[in-house]
Amino acid sequence: MVPKLRLLPAVGEATPTSDTPDAELYHRLVRGEPRAAVLAWRAYSLMVRGLVVRALGPNADVEDRVQDVFAVFFRKIGALKDPTALRSFLFGITLREISTELRRRRVRKWMQLSNTGEPVDTVTSDDENARHAFERLHKVLGSLDTRGHLAFVLRHFEGYELVEVAEALSCSLATVKRVLSAVETRVWSLAAQDPYLAPYLEPKAIEG
Repeated sequence: MVPKLRLLPAVGEATPTSDTPDAELYHRLVRGEPRAAVLAWRAYSLMVRGLVVRALGPNADVEDRVQDVFAVFFRKIGALKDPTALRSFLFGITLREISTELRRRRVRKWMQLSNTGEPVDTVTSDDENARHAFERLHKVLGSLDTRGHLAFVLRHFEGYELVEVAEALSCSLATVKRVLSAVETRVWSLAAQDPYLAPYLEPKAIEG
């Protein structure tokens, strides 16, 4: 797995925080047991929130996006054919919701702002430079198309191998290599001109 790019401490562990096996949780959700939804939230909300923050940036609507993901997840759980693939199923829904939000942002050219005009940050860090770098990186990523944006996030934030990125984005390995090459060239070029980003995004630091 390629080394992960970390500008801020991880939002939360991506591993389940529930002892309930996926297959059992799936059957409880399908049966409509009230507590099943709570167990699913406890098990996977950190994974979903972390991916949302790393893909969309830290802003005021993170929790809304996470809730949107789970709303779709609970509504479509019956479509899952393999009960043991619950995590992958939810991950796929999260990516689709992120893609929808990225397209929406590009159409409206919109960014959620606080009353002071600064981006609302839902992630804390003791490293102020890292905070600024994270915000600036997401401005750079916001200039990319949806596939390029997600490919970069999966490769360098989530640590996916190229084959895994291709599978997650439902495209060929050759396409992913081409997309990532173009995206990385753009990001490295812009990073070199930014005093906050340069120390974090040197290509040699995360190539793999």
